[in-house]
Amino acid sequence: MSKVPPRLLLSLILSLGLAPCAARAATLEQASALMRAGHLVQADHAMAQVLAADPGSARAHYVDARLLAAEGKWPLAEDELERARRLDPTLGFAPSAQVQALANRVLRHQWKNPAGLAGYGQAALAALFVLVSGYLIFGMLRGRRQPPKT
Repeated sequence: MSKVPPRLLLSLILSLGLAPCAARAATLEQASALMRAGHLVQADHAMAQVLAADPGSARAHYVDARLLAAEGKWPLAEDELERARRLDPTLGFAPSAQVQALANRVLRHQWKNPAGLAGYGQAALAALFVLVSGYLIFGMLRGRRQPPKT
C-alpha cells in the first residue's frame, strides 16, 4: 500500500471541497488516492461526489465497492460490485485478480453473517416471548378461578 505525501493529501482535501474555501468536484483518482492513504471518511465524501456526477460509471461503482469493503460495509460493497458488473460485465478496467479477490472477500463475509437468516432469530425470540407470556397469563387466570384450598 503506497503512502500519499502530506502535501498531496492536503491538496486533495482542499480540492474535494472538504475545506470551506474549495468548491471543485472530486475525481475518481482523488477518491482512490484518499482510500489508499487510509482516509476513508474523506474518500467516502469524494465517492459520493463522483457518483452524483456520473452515476452510470462502472469504474466509480467498482471503486466504491472497494471503499465500502475497506470500511467493512459488506452488504453495501456487494450491491456496488453488482451495480458495477451490470454496467460493465467484464470490469475490464480493473485487474481480474483484484476483482476476483474483492468478490471472494464479499462472498466470504456474506456467509459469515447471512442477512437473510438474521430475521429468523428475531422472529424465534419474539415467538418464545409470546409463548412464555401466554403461559404466565394463563397460569395467573387459572389460579384466580380456583377457590383457595383450606
